[in-house]
Amino acid sequence: MENVNGISVKELTSLLEKMKKRLSVSNHSGQTIVNYLRSVEYLCKHTGKHPRDTEIDEIIDYLYQLQYHKFRAWRTIKVYVAGLRWYYTHILEQEKLAFQIPYPKEEQDLPVVLSRKELFRLFSNCENTKHKLMLSMLYASGLRRNELLNLRIENIETNDGKFRIRINRSKGNKDRYTVLSERLLPELRAYYQAFKPKDFLFNGRIKGRPMTASGLAHALKMANKKSGVKKINLHVLRHCFASHALEDGMNLRTLQDILGHASIKTTMIYLHVSEVPLFKGFSPFDNWGDMQ
Repeated sequence: MENVNGISVKELTSLLEKMKKRLSVSNHSGQTIVNYLRSVEYLCKHTGKHPRDTEIDEIIDYLYQLQYHKFRAWRTIKVYVAGLRWYYTHILEQEKLAFQIPYPKEEQDLPVVLSRKELFRLFSNCENTKHKLMLSMLYASGLRRNELLNLRIENIETNDGKFRIRINRSKGNKDRYTVLSERLLPELRAYYQAFKPKDFLFNGRIKGRPMTASGLAHALKMANKKSGVKKINLHVLRHCFASHALEDGMNLRTLQDILGHASIKTTMIYLHVSEVPLFKGFSPFDNWGDMQ
C-alpha cells in the first residue's frame, strides 16, 4: 500500500474525510475547512505518523520548519495551529495536548496600499469588461475575494435611494452591508444587460457556479503586467479601500462595520499606512455660543 512517509495514503484520506465532515456540520466556512484540513495533512506528511501517535515536540518541530525553513507567514501558521488544536480537541479528544500547541508570536505586517493613480492605471489596463468591473468592485466596496465571487444579484439592494451590497455569512458567519459606488452603477447596469447573469452576479464557465478565484487572480496578474504597477494580490484592493476611506474622512467605527472586522484593533492598522491628518480635533466648549 502506498505510504506518505509511513502513514498510508488510505489512512490519511480517511482521517481528513472524517475531519471534513465534522467541520462542515460545525458551520465552519469553506476556506476555514480547507486551511484546517491542510494543517493536519502537512503535519502527517512531516512526521510520517497518524496525529494520535505524534508527540508535542514533533508538532513544535513541524511549526518551526514552517516558520523558519518554509518561511510561512505568522498569520498562516496561526491558522494551522487553530486547525491542529481543533483536530486534537474535537476528533482525538486530547484537549490537554491541543492547548500545548503554541501560537506563533504575532508580527505587525503593515498592509500594502497602492495610490489612486496606480489603481487608475491598473484598472485602465484591464481589457476585459467583466474582469475590470470585478477588480473595481473589490476596491470600491472593500470586498474580500470570496465575498465578491459569491455575490448574487439579490445581494444588490437599495436603502433610502442609495445602493448597497449585502454580504451573507461573511468571515465569522456574520451578515453585513458595504457600500456600492455610484460611479460603478452605469458599468454594473451595462454588464447586467450584456451578460444577463443568473444565480451568481459573476458567473463562471460552469453553469450555476461563480467565476473561479484563479481566473480573477489571472486577470489581476495581466493588468499588473500591462500597467507596470507593482505586483499585488487581490486582497490588496481591499487594503486600498480601507486606507483611502480613512484619508477621505470615514471614521474608524464605520470602517470597521463595513470591513466586517470583529475587533477595532484590526481596523486601526490602516492608520499606519494612510495619510490621515494627525490632529483634527476641536473642543465642544467652543460651540456653546453665547449661552447664558
